[in-house]
Amino acid sequence: MTGKNILKRCCALLLALGISTLLTAAGNAAPAVRAECAVFTESAKALKNPNRGFYYIYRFEIKDKETDYNTLVPQLFEKDTETTLALVEFNLKEYKDQAISSKGMKNLENLFQALAKTEKHLIVRFLYDWDDNATESEPENMGQILFHIRQVGPLLKAHENRIFTLQGVFLGNCGEMHSSRYMETDRVQTLARKLGEAAGENIYLALRTPLQWRQTTRVSNPAGISRRDKILATRIGLFNDGMMGSGSDLGTYGAGSREKDGPLVSWSREEELDFQNVLCRLVPNGGEVVISNYLNNLENALKDLSRMHITYLNLGYDKAVLDKWAASKPAEAGVFSGLDGLALVERRLGYRLVIREARMSAAGDQLSLEADLQNVGFAPVYKPVETRAVFRTAGGRELSYAFLQDVRQLSGGTEAAQKLTLALSVPLTELAGESWSVYLEMKDQATGQRILFGNDAEPEAHGYRLGTVTA
Repeated sequence: MTGKNILKRCCALLLALGISTLLTAAGNAAPAVRAECAVFTESAKALKNPNRGFYYIYRFEIKDKETDYNTLVPQLFEKDTETTLALVEFNLKEYKDQAISSKGMKNLENLFQALAKTEKHLIVRFLYDWDDNATESEPENMGQILFHIRQVGPLLKAHENRIFTLQGVFLGNCGEMHSSRYMETDRVQTLARKLGEAAGENIYLALRTPLQWRQTTRVSNPAGISRRDKILATRIGLFNDGMMGSGSDLGTYGAGSREKDGPLVSWSREEELDFQNVLCRLVPNGGEVVISNYLNNLENALKDLSRMHITYLNLGYDKAVLDKWAASKPAEAGVFSGLDGLALVERRLGYRLVIREARMSAAGDQLSLEADLQNVGFAPVYKPVETRAVFRTAGGRELSYAFLQDVRQLSGGTEAAQKLTLALSVPLTELAGESWSVYLEMKDQATGQRILFGNDAEPEAHGYRLGTVTA
């Protein structure tokens, strides 16, 4: 035989025939490579992944009185075993006219430490009012609020690994950014900027309405920004506690038009949903569904949750809507057929990554490894993750290689059909003379928590098995 002879076989096709693949690299010195790839099927099982899903609200009033949070917090969280998120409200009304005292700061520190032991990821809201009377509960001047922001900043940075997002800017009835004397655009902008500085670069912020987002960031079209820009606008998301409660989401939207009125007015529902469909590919969105009506009937809700890229929802409110979903069956559920509407929403809140196919092939002196991913959830992965291919022998020898592709590109929601191919090459010399099991492992970068995939196969100790290769 003369010349170079390269025999390529598709491992997925051969696996379906029950045959492993023999891949012979070019050149007389190159070893024969035998690879077999797994076949993946999608699952409807619930996944306890970080920074997505349903949550419950926990309220704490910060005072000078010493509190045993190491006892109190576990008691409060004792029955909350199914969620990975918690919305934690810190009421600072006690200090409306003064700095948070050293005793108050110590209580805050002890509370954060106790919360960290629950392993919940946190949605954090600072406020001064729980009685729909913010004008009486808030400080008399904005400088006091800014000082409180500076005081809590070091605590936020110290616990940034567990904080997903900060809701609001300390203002309004129940911290929901309305009915406050400080809601002028320039004041909200100042508070958001200072809160962003105090919290550091690794925590998202959230404003109550798309209009507030545009006014604060001075960005009219979020399609023009990306994570690489490293500006505050790439860290500010939304929270909506009037979700689908009316045509305007209880004042979240207006009657204006982008074309006629420009960016600094509230647009119609349809235009604001389109705006969120773009913006929330980059930053998170969540809140509460309220007031049972046709807008939050299951099929309508699924469409809006997809367009808004919703990552988290309150499981404690509004029960009328949640119960309606639980009593409903989705019209076309595919793999989720048989689930009720509430369970379906839970499965799709935030990201839900599925491995679709794996491929391995040898060419020259390299083994090429590829894995196709799809996000069938409503929203992207927002926090950075580490994605690696792990090669391991039966004898315990292990090699690990990082995939450089960014899974945050998978937007989910209205782009759920999109796929991303993870790809890397491994020198065959590093694999020579051994048989290897090949795994895909993905972890939350901040905490090291494993990301679970929506596949039938369960993860093994080193991740999800992609196949085997012998070089």
